[in-house]
Amino acid sequence: MKLTALVLFGCAVLVAMVTGRSAIRSHQAANEEEYMPHTNKGSEYDHEAFLGNDKAEFDQLSGKEARERLKKLIPRVDENGDGMISADELYDWIKKQLLKYIMQDARGLHEGNDVNKDGFVSWKEYVATTYGLGFVDNEQKPPKDGEFDYRDLILRDYNKFITADTNGDQFLSVEEMGAFVHPEEFHHTRHLAVEETMADLDRNKDGKVSLDEYINDLLADEEEEANNPEWLENEREAFTGEYDVNKDGFLDMQELKEWLLPNDSSPFRETANKMLVVADVNGDGILSEQEIFSHPFVFIGNSYLNKAHTEL
Repeated sequence: MKLTALVLFGCAVLVAMVTGRSAIRSHQAANEEEYMPHTNKGSEYDHEAFLGNDKAEFDQLSGKEARERLKKLIPRVDENGDGMISADELYDWIKKQLLKYIMQDARGLHEGNDVNKDGFVSWKEYVATTYGLGFVDNEQKPPKDGEFDYRDLILRDYNKFITADTNGDQFLSVEEMGAFVHPEEFHHTRHLAVEETMADLDRNKDGKVSLDEYINDLLADEEEEANNPEWLENEREAFTGEYDVNKDGFLDMQELKEWLLPNDSSPFRETANKMLVVADVNGDGILSEQEIFSHPFVFIGNSYLNKAHTEL
């Protein structure tokens, strides 16, 4: 998973933007090459999206065991029981895996911040446990010489807190904590995910993202690619040819939104569509059991299956 790290956010708050941006970075023309081992990290993301918490276990299975487990999964994905998997059914399945992860993440963060154990997290509790007691009721105090300035991060968190607090009671339930941790997956907080990404990428604070800022952010997470001219050229072409819609050399807020959340859709919708296109051999827009079995590397990622696919 990839994103420029915020100094304080070792906690699960950062996972939200990691998920959203990693999804879009892996959003390229769907083809089998994407799922070849070691060629595209987006395939790892897709496997995590499809398998959820079971991915690590699948990675350790033999090829035969992995196929058998995949066969047992298909009826659970096939909501209407017609023996075929539609794009909507695939998306619904991926969304369920995501929601499991989101709520697990939210429960952990909620429990860690619910100091008085009343079942809710107040803003003061969150500030105290995340930033320290010294910031409670004094969130915007200037830093001393040599200290890190947390004011922008605290203000960002506060905006996210009050937006996630849908009933306006100034406390977060476990469900509301889900939107706080993963704003990109909830309609009422999705705009904050885009704003946070702009704040992270826009280093010179001119309200837009330059090509250099975009590349430097990628390299912060992909240091090994710094000496890979082909990778760098591909990313530059993606920026100038796809993301920079008005061709002014920058990404503004609207262009950033279209990059992160095309058509205001979930990145997991994009993942489902991409997986379907790769495995849909006859092009009818739905997946048969045979199509899934003939493309297991698209869905479950397993060293034995990947090795077999490489040798095809």
